[in-house]
Parts: sequence; C-alpha cells; structure tokens
Amino acid sequence: MKAVTDFLLNTPALTIFLCLAVGYLVGKFRIKSFSLGSTVGVLLVGLLIGQIGVFKIDPVVKDIFFDLFIFTIGYEVGPAFVRSLKKTGLKIVIQSVFFAAVGLGVALALFKVFKVGVGEAAGIISGALTQSATIGTATSAINGLDISSALKNTYTSEIAIAYALTYVFGTVGVLIFLKNIAPMILGINLKEETKKMMEKLDFTGQGSSVLASSINLRVFDVGPNAPIIGKTVAEFEKMYQGRFIVEEIVRNQQLFDATPDVVIQEHDYLVIVGNVDEFLKFMAKNHTIKELPSKPYRKIQLKSPTVMLTKVFNYHAVEELIDAGVMITKAERNGAPITDLTMLRADDRITIMGTQRAIQKVLPSLGYEVNGAETDVSYLSIGIVLGILLGTIVITLGTIPLTLGTGGGALFLGLFFGWYQDKHANHGNIPASTRWFLKSVGLNLFIAVVGLQAGREFVPALEKMGWSVLLIGAIISIVPHLVTLLFGNYVLKLNPIDNIGSLTGAGTITAALNAINEETGSSIFALSYTPAYAVGNILLTVLGPLVVALMS
Repeated sequence: MKAVTDFLLNTPALTIFLCLAVGYLVGKFRIKSFSLGSTVGVLLVGLLIGQIGVFKIDPVVKDIFFDLFIFTIGYEVGPAFVRSLKKTGLKIVIQSVFFAAVGLGVALALFKVFKVGVGEAAGIISGALTQSATIGTATSAINGLDISSALKNTYTSEIAIAYALTYVFGTVGVLIFLKNIAPMILGINLKEETKKMMEKLDFTGQGSSVLASSINLRVFDVGPNAPIIGKTVAEFEKMYQGRFIVEEIVRNQQLFDATPDVVIQEHDYLVIVGNVDEFLKFMAKNHTIKELPSKPYRKIQLKSPTVMLTKVFNYHAVEELIDAGVMITKAERNGAPITDLTMLRADDRITIMGTQRAIQKVLPSLGYEVNGAETDVSYLSIGIVLGILLGTIVITLGTIPLTLGTGGGALFLGLFFGWYQDKHANHGNIPASTRWFLKSVGLNLFIAVVGLQAGREFVPALEKMGWSVLLIGAIISIVPHLVTLLFGNYVLKLNPIDNIGSLTGAGTITAALNAINEETGSSIFALSYTPAYAVGNILLTVLGPLVVALMS
C-alpha cells in the first residue's frame, strides 16, 4: 500500500488524470433530474485521494487551466450579455443583478454573525450559489493578499471543503424550491401557466427550419452525341448558370472528383447535385442523357457551415442557393431566429447545408464562414494576457484593497473578446468543441489540483467549521431566490414563467431548468433563462474576489 501511495505522490500528473477519470464517472450518477456533475465529482475524488499525503504541485498548473476556463466562459456569454442589456429583457437583467446583490448581502450578514473566515466564506458562497468559477476567482484574490503562504494554503483548502459541503443542497434545495415551492408562493399551477404562455407566444419549443431548397443527387450516363461531350466541368456548369454542381465522375468504373478542368467524355457517369426543377429542365433538353440509380453513389458528404452575411449579400443570393442545391437550415440576427428570409441583411448569420463544392461556389455572394474547425490561439492567448494584466490592478477604497485577480480579469477580457468576435466573426474563432474542452477539462483540472492539495486538511477544516456551514449554506441558497421571486412578482411585475425561468439563470442552476422543463413538458423557460444566465455567470463569479476583499 505504501508503494502505491508513494507512486501517486511522486507522479502528480497521473494522479490528476485519475481524479478526472473517476470524477467524471461519479459526476454522471443521477437521481431523477439531479446529478453531482463533473466538477463536484472530481473535487470529491481529489479530496479522497488527497488524504494519502501532501501533493507538491506547482501553483502555475492551476492558474493556467483556470484562466483558460474563465476566459472561455466570458467569451461564450459575452454576446448574450451585451444583447440582454439592449433588449426589452431589461427586467430580466435587473432581476439577475438584484439576485446577486441579495446573495452577497445575506452571505456577508451570516458570515459576520457566525464569525466565518475568509476561505470558508468564499467556499460557502461558491457552493450555496452553485457557481464553481467563484472558487477560482476567490483563490486568485487570496493569492494576491499580503499574507503568509501557509495562511493562503489554509484559505484555499477551506474554499474547496466548504464548496463540497454546500453544493449539494445548493442544487437540490433550490431545484425543489423553484419547481415546487415557488409556484405555490405565486399561487399558480405551473403546468397550466406554462400552457397559457405557450399559447400566447405561439411557442412550440420545436426548432423551426427555414429550408430554402431541397438537395437532390442524381446520376446521369452521358450518351452518344450528347451536347456536353468535349466540354469541361466548368463549361457544363456555366451552361446552366451554375445551377448544377458536378461532384464526381465515374469513368471506366473508376470514381474521381470532378475538378473544373476535367473534360466530359461519352459514357461518363456524372454525379450531380442540384435543384429538382432544374433537373427536369436538364433532362427535357438532353434526350441522349440517361438517368441512373443514384443509390451506389450516395457517399458524398454534406457540409453545414455557419456564414456571416456581409455587404456582398443581397436577396438574389438566396435564389442562387436554391439553384445550386444548397439549403438554409437556420437564420439568426443577434441570437434571435429569422423566419422570413426576405428580411436577411448584412451581419445576420445563416447556417447552410450542401456539398463542399456547392458551398464554396456560393460563399462569395454571401460573406464568410464563421465556424471553422481551427482555434485562433493568438486571439485566445492575447485575451488571457490582457486579462491577467487587468487582474493585477489593485484599487484601495479606504483600507479595503479591491482587485479582480487574474481570474476576474480573464473573465472580463473574455466578455469583451467574445462580444468583439461576434461582431467580427472572421477573427478570433474558438469552435464549440474547443470551448467545451476548455470549460469542462480546464475547470476540472484546476479543481482536481485543489482537491488533492486540500485533502489532508479536510477533516481538521471540517472540525473547525462545524456543521453550521451546512445551515449557512442552506440559507444562502434559498433566501436570495425567495426574495428575488417576490421582487420579480411585485416590483418588476414579471409573469410567473419569466420570473421562475430567470431565477434558474440568475442562480446559474441548469439542473433546476432541466427539472422544470421535464415537469411542464416545455422548454419555454429557456427564453428568460438565457439572458439571466449570461448576467448571473458574470456577477456570481465576481462575488469571489469581492467577498475576499470585504472580509480580509
């Protein structure tokens, strides 16, 4: 056993990934709508393994992964945050700000009454309000304090332990409150109220497709004396104003790509993608060309890029899409769907589907592709560099030093860089898959290190805190939601659906949103959840360094 312990202590890289492997499995454990989630799972595994001894892991490991995580959070919510400030959903923004303010006020009052320390306080507010990012921003702020290294380590350990103890009720307790108790307080039947709202908004919850065309693939045998014999693929396509795309040619039983300079020969099989009506016209004019079954040639892959429309775009470009066998599957303006394609204009985004050649042919008349597979690493890195520099700034108000810390700085630069990229989509692309990795694995690598280093302090810290930490956490979880629910009802005059939906977002508690969606059979709550979630992510994350500053 000692050999295993020594091996784990001496190979921290292996141990960290062991925490991820087991923690993600633990996080998948589900009871109805509740699951621990990967972050809590990784933390619990880290705390457990951390019991075996003192892990010596360079702090820069935590900093790197947390900065990647927190910048990505800002990058993702930046566009939605700015849009939410501009739209009629201003009441949702006000409610989210009110929620964060009440949460901070209630927490500070309880911390003073129960004489809670800095590290414990930061951990409680992180877990009770279920905002994992607050762990990192609070840790960053603690590392900037003018205190001994030993005290910094103690505070950091207390953050992780208090978070682990309060997170479960912060999720389950609030889930039950919003799903079952909040409707009772408002005097409504949640299912009936949801049905009324859906009828009022004509909301189905089903994504509507604004299909502009049907993609068809046909195969033709070029018979003797066909008028296209001797012409290149480019010349053939030009004859029909680009309304066909020759994707492949089968010649002497050999299949190859139909590049523009390939000359069409007798008895070639042309694999063509185009519009149904144009195929009918084509066959009517070419009696020596025989259609073949297309099933053996249906291996052509379709692409589905998102395109930002620029000044080169006009409505005739939509007609060109139809002719070229390309369809529009989604159209958006500032995140809102567009159902009338005649209203499209520059800066709108459309998602199109078609073959690679067809898409490349129509792109010049639309704009540019925005969802490429490559990450703009320079853009990402510059944002984090500037964020870290912003986080080093300290402003003293009276005797209280206020600083965002490197985590808070990276969050705010992420907001700006995300907003800027949304407006200039040909710069700074970070694909969705990369963002998921940076958010999930970035945070959880940070959490794994925190858990491993805090493990030895778990029992002593729990004895020092006492079980009062659970009571404090429960109050901080519920009271802000209760007070904000009443504020939304009597002051902001929000309808019950928006009121409850925005609370799931303001508290960044996606589990509650999922539970309510399951309960009512509708996703209408997501309409108010989305802007509130963008604001809540920012404000609750900032509470970490704010609590540290006010209690130091």
